[in-house]
Amino acid sequence: MRAPAGWQALRGDAPSLADDLLALVARTPLWQELDDRRRGGLGHLLHGIARASAATGAVATLLRLPAAAASDEEPEVSAISLTWMRTAPVRADLDLARLVLREGEPVATGLGPGLVAVHGRTTVTGGEQHTVQVGVPVPDSVWLAVLTGTTSGVRHVPALTEAVLAVAASLQVDRPPRAAPATS
Repeated sequence: MRAPAGWQALRGDAPSLADDLLALVARTPLWQELDDRRRGGLGHLLHGIARASAATGAVATLLRLPAAAASDEEPEVSAISLTWMRTAPVRADLDLARLVLREGEPVATGLGPGLVAVHGRTTVTGGEQHTVQVGVPVPDSVWLAVLTGTTSGVRHVPALTEAVLAVAASLQVDRPPRAAPATS
């Protein structure tokens, strides 16, 4: 997966994610501008990001840092997670995906047709939260894949949408070969 401009993408489920994030940041000009106290604080923040990614089942974590320590910008994190919903006793289809997402526009994925929906809301703290979701029924099954990407800034929604759609395009399932029907 390619990260949008200004962002770095890392696997969300990697055991070494915290170390990977710290190594990535340590190579930036921002790191050189920080004193030891701020480096320690940023390291603690990055370890928290890694723990949150692992706890939410993120398949990818996207990180964007300010270019300079004196900037008023905050570090920004986006995550993409994958959930498999069992829909039995009914087969998964686009109508069910539309119910789960509450709306959606058609989109092509690695599993076939799906739906994409973008939602924005204000959090209880007054911040913004934006969600991009893709719902994809696994053909002829009771499984619905739901990819969810979240970000805190509306300006990042197009880049997050691009990233979520790229992951959706790569979705595949391994299925055992079907046995031939018995003949009598």
